[in-house]
Amino acid sequence: MSMRLAAIDLGTVTARLLIADVEGCGPESEPACEPANGYTRGVHELERHMRITHLGEGLYDTGRISAAAIERERAACAAFLETIRAVGQRGERPVERVLAVATSAMREATNSDEVLDALSSLGLAVEVIPGAREAQLSFLGTVSGFAASGALAGQTVLTVDVGGGSTELICGHVEDGRIEDLHAESHLAAHILKQHSFLIGCRRVTDRFLGSDPPSPHELARAGLWLRDEMRGYFDALSQWPSIALAVAGTATTVVSVRDAMGEYDPARVHGAKVSAAELDEVLGRLAALPLARRLGQIGLEPERASVIIGGLLVLQAVLELADLEHFTVSETDILHGILLAA
Repeated sequence: MSMRLAAIDLGTVTARLLIADVEGCGPESEPACEPANGYTRGVHELERHMRITHLGEGLYDTGRISAAAIERERAACAAFLETIRAVGQRGERPVERVLAVATSAMREATNSDEVLDALSSLGLAVEVIPGAREAQLSFLGTVSGFAASGALAGQTVLTVDVGGGSTELICGHVEDGRIEDLHAESHLAAHILKQHSFLIGCRRVTDRFLGSDPPSPHELARAGLWLRDEMRGYFDALSQWPSIALAVAGTATTVVSVRDAMGEYDPARVHGAKVSAAELDEVLGRLAALPLARRLGQIGLEPERASVIIGGLLVLQAVLELADLEHFTVSETDILHGILLAA
């Protein structure tokens, strides 16, 4: 038995949609569901869409989401809802539920109600979730993407979700990694060792530290020191040290697409790709040396992400160093899958 669901994630930089058939893979279901899309048991992806809306543009200076950003978000969500409606209009099984969440920018903005009202006028109800909930859903969705292979069995996993305004670090121990275990949120929570949502992200780092074009070595160094100071306490307090890091969201996937010079983005190549510390440093150094006008033309880098990518790469660099790991693995499954699995 499955349900056709849609998940919408409204972040500080991007708005994203996932439409999927979600299997009932709990303990009372039939024996283990096989991975339908190569990524995760239980979630068969039908469509995935993304728009870079820069919802948090100017937020950290004014405390408010601008009228232009609200309109960009409204337009993105209107397009998503049209896509969702089109599924049923094509004669296919219609989407039964739409689950929409908003994260860091909407948690902080003094006028978040204006955004919610604009989206409500479209018929879209959005839940502004706290950082702890965002971390849990991100962990659930990320780890589920490796359930089919059993690659995480017995490992202590650090999931890293670098957003525009916040970064979620979740360290948890995976038993056998079956989706049967991961589907139940209460069971999942018992395995999370430490989670935290930091007020750190690619937009926030860019706005606070990277004022020059291209950013100066001094600006990069100041940002790096601040990031390490902000996150060091998290790692000092870990009861178990992570043996593997899984990184999700646009910053992490961009590292792979730029490293491999992807003229056309290929999620199948990105999911499970390993990025060494040296490769991350090379991509960061290469992009940070370019002014924005030249960065826009880099193969594998979405032009809309070019203005904030360096800030995001600095966050990943700091996390990898503090975790004392030589590489991270990129996951195409993330909070969107977590939203669906926890439905």
